[in-house]
Amino acid sequence: MLLSFAIAFIVSFAVNLVSVAVGVATSAAVGPGRHHVPDPAAAPFFLGIGILSIVLHAVSAVVNIAVSAFFTAGIARFSLKVARGEPYAFGDVFAGGPFFLSVLVTHFIVSIAVGIGLVLLIVPGVILALGLCLAIPLIVDRNLGPIEAMTESWKVTEGNRTNLFIFWLIGMALVVAGLCACGIGILLVAPLLWVAFLYVYLRLTGQPVAQIARAAS
Repeated sequence: MLLSFAIAFIVSFAVNLVSVAVGVATSAAVGPGRHHVPDPAAAPFFLGIGILSIVLHAVSAVVNIAVSAFFTAGIARFSLKVARGEPYAFGDVFAGGPFFLSVLVTHFIVSIAVGIGLVLLIVPGVILALGLCLAIPLIVDRNLGPIEAMTESWKVTEGNRTNLFIFWLIGMALVVAGLCACGIGILLVAPLLWVAFLYVYLRLTGQPVAQIARAAS
């Protein structure tokens, strides 16, 4: 189980790192000190560099979101099998294709909604994040569309958001601890948190879950 997660995280991180590097490089090309164009004839060149920088930043953002959506779908599917005690395989982490588009759209909508909520005194953003947190598991589990999944997530989490918030706080503390262990600890913490999260999802939706000993084996 850990090997599948580790490879998925490494591949995702590598793609994101390349995207960030491209963005930094293009920003440096038109950074402070390079906007001054003493020769008017050079203006079209610098304008072209500026447009290229914007385009590459946009492509970088799209690639990051797409890669994140693909691996999130696969990891959710993998974790769901583990939480249920079903047989799972190495390739499950990379089998998020059927849910990719729905997860991508959901990720985009939720990110915007939560971002706006966080700007509005933070609390609305936290409530939205908690209320919509089960959307992706619902997509993978029931093959729902983005709007259906978010609507159902809001219903399922009603009355349980305080407990989900506590779960989130514990998870954040474990992530910080994992990062403090030279960053390697996150490779252990992340899989356990994903499985625990899907375990919570199954309990909230009234579905059978695996015995703890079996899920950890």
